[in-house]
Amino acid sequence: MSREYAREMVLRIADAVSGGEVVPVETAHISGVSYFTIGEYGVEFLEFLASSGARVSVFTTSNPAAIDLSGLLQVDEKVAEGQSRISKALRSMGVSIFYTCAPYEFILTRPRTYHAWAESNAITYINTFRDSWSDKNPGPLALLGAIAGFVPKTALYTLDGRRPTAAVEVNIGPLGPLEAGVVGALIGERIGSGVPYIKGAVFADEESRREFAAALSTYSAMVFAVVEGATPNWRQYLELADFRDKIQISAEDIASYVRDVETPDVVYIGCPFADLETVLQIVAEVRRRGPTKRPVYISTSPGVYKQIQRLVEEVSGYNVKIFSGACLVVSPYTRRFRVIATDSLKAMFYIPKLHGVKVVPCRREKCLELAYA
Repeated sequence: MSREYAREMVLRIADAVSGGEVVPVETAHISGVSYFTIGEYGVEFLEFLASSGARVSVFTTSNPAAIDLSGLLQVDEKVAEGQSRISKALRSMGVSIFYTCAPYEFILTRPRTYHAWAESNAITYINTFRDSWSDKNPGPLALLGAIAGFVPKTALYTLDGRRPTAAVEVNIGPLGPLEAGVVGALIGERIGSGVPYIKGAVFADEESRREFAAALSTYSAMVFAVVEGATPNWRQYLELADFRDKIQISAEDIASYVRDVETPDVVYIGCPFADLETVLQIVAEVRRRGPTKRPVYISTSPGVYKQIQRLVEEVSGYNVKIFSGACLVVSPYTRRFRVIATDSLKAMFYIPKLHGVKVVPCRREKCLELAYA
């Protein structure tokens, strides 16, 4: 009965948004699994599906929770109990509880395959850097789609719907994480919707690609960009382009975000989750310089965390706190701080809105300098 219910719900939504057309999906990734963000009604919805016998029919993963896997981010009993109920419901439905916002680390999506993902930064990442096809499916729809095995065939599941509509020229050298995030945010703010075709953007590393994807989807409704030389099939997209807008982004635009900032309570790296290279670079720096004066929080995926478990205890003695399965955006733990310094434009957008905590942007090197200031 439960799969039939999911199929019926998805088909009804498809009637409203895609003329009844659907596409089969290979994988799903659901958001809205933190008790802090979905609350009691969200838990009850998940428990309803689980109790009815619902099971996902494709490989399905989940977003970060309100509590990290090691218990570093302490929360009150109500949140802890609610998060436990969420985990139980998800497991009973066959969802793989990885609690990560970077499922692309281990789900190697292929070009032009269909997926039902709900986390905007992850959707933007696979759309942009792999030409895998996912629209931004709201969390409940992604879960229903995972159970049904299909989602509505909205525009981004079609080649015509992925036609570039805006030309963006980036006149800057290699983009580090902060610069890449600023570029994503500026494109999002200036264009707002459609598909940007980006020329001249060179990303310095994996972390920079993640920050670009996160910022673009945070500061706009867009979850797909064509990056010349980086997006698979970018030449075909250029041939299809119908440019209605044209913008340029310069070093001066970046400079407006990179300025002197006040001394923070803490430094936060890992929104989206930090990759292994980033974590190891920070560990090497604090080993060289010694304990920081202000805590450095690093959120990473459970997969990376497992690889560095021996380092986690060591660097805790340097005032560096590495955790996985949660982040400062979706955990109420964050409300104990006054000012957070970060290289994440996504964290800078969400943390003040969700927690009332001030966030200041800085390049990673500057962020670490502030931790020692």
